[in-house]
Amino acid sequence: MLEMSSFNVDEIKRSLFFNSLNDLINDMSNDYNIGLIIIDIEGFRNVNGSLGFEKGDHILVETLNCLKNTFLNNKYIFRIGNDEFAVILPKLLSANMINIAANKSVKDLAHCYHTINIPFKLSVNVGSAYLSEHSNADDLLIEAEKSLAAARKSGQAYLVRDFTEENNEGGMLTLVSEMHDALSNNTLELFYQPKINLKSGLPTHAEALSRWESPSSGQVSPEVFIPIVEKMGRMDDLTKWALNTALRQLKEWPLCWGGLSVAVNVCPSLIDSPDFLKLVTNIIAIWGVDPSMLTLEVTENAIIGDKETGFENLLNFKKQNIKISIDDFGTGYSSLSYFKDIPADELKIDCSFISHMMENEEDRHIVQVIVDLAHKFNLSVVAEGVESKETLHALIDIGCDYAQGFYFSKPLPQNQFIDWLKQYDCNNYF
Repeated sequence: MLEMSSFNVDEIKRSLFFNSLNDLINDMSNDYNIGLIIIDIEGFRNVNGSLGFEKGDHILVETLNCLKNTFLNNKYIFRIGNDEFAVILPKLLSANMINIAANKSVKDLAHCYHTINIPFKLSVNVGSAYLSEHSNADDLLIEAEKSLAAARKSGQAYLVRDFTEENNEGGMLTLVSEMHDALSNNTLELFYQPKINLKSGLPTHAEALSRWESPSSGQVSPEVFIPIVEKMGRMDDLTKWALNTALRQLKEWPLCWGGLSVAVNVCPSLIDSPDFLKLVTNIIAIWGVDPSMLTLEVTENAIIGDKETGFENLLNFKKQNIKISIDDFGTGYSSLSYFKDIPADELKIDCSFISHMMENEEDRHIVQVIVDLAHKFNLSVVAEGVESKETLHALIDIGCDYAQGFYFSKPLPQNQFIDWLKQYDCNNYF
């Protein structure tokens, strides 16, 4: 553990932060913009006051390490206050990217704090600012601090302020209003990405992914609008729409490969709902689809938090012959006992392991271990984020069952996905 003196704010000069930010601003071209997020640890005073500064220092070190894992360009990560960190995001192509960065930092730090044994629940607030015209570091930091204050006041983990907007809160309210309309009028769209059976080389499944084009902002990333829907309390409406749409469109897919099943993502709060099983079975009955043609994808962390309840609810779905897939596997808190009782049919290995397995031997070993262990418990394994033929063949050698990623196809709207199915030739990929 680092001593407090070795992690003093004075040693991570605040001036380095301002110098780096000003250098980027001075070199900024019209082709890209600059983002800034500042991260404040909520509840940190309780740690120092109750557990002492040594424990607090440990949390600060873990926070910094987590941010370094989240953002690859470590030279733009700074500690700028007692429990406040800054991350500069250079060369952003759009404001949506800073939303993704803020959301990812919140999620990754939540995972980090979950592993620290303290009697307090730690969380973070994130302030964000997006620079799309020349100014200086002080102005951008002021905007990010305003965003941080607004996030605390609103109860949201983060808000994004565009330096060129006079009233970004109004922009957020516009998005919320437009999303209410989109859910009420069913104006969202499902895209589909195929999953390929690595033994037959054929597409046998597809994942349904929600897409939304805002009237005011254009295409909005799911990393942005899904948290908005959650805060609106309308995840049940979004999931109901996605299930109905996926099962209706499933019946339009050509049978050239024997028929494909479809996977729909489900948020943790719905898995715990006693009414969700009835909702799903009613939708299946409406569209006359075999229950085995539907897979519900839930994240690993969604069931680990309350394993007993989560496992019981998923088991009820399996009794109805509805498939269960554990998404983002490897990013949670798995243990060997977890495999013993897991009520699932497949595991989806997180793309963070797949994308680096060709140059990182440790990642390849992790993938191999997950595949071997899953097979011992009669679970199939899907590799997400496959982007090359070399990775595909490495997965085949490891014994992975399915692959999904841009190497085969990006997510496609219904009509393009149907065309892709009709034209698919495994010889072009294997």
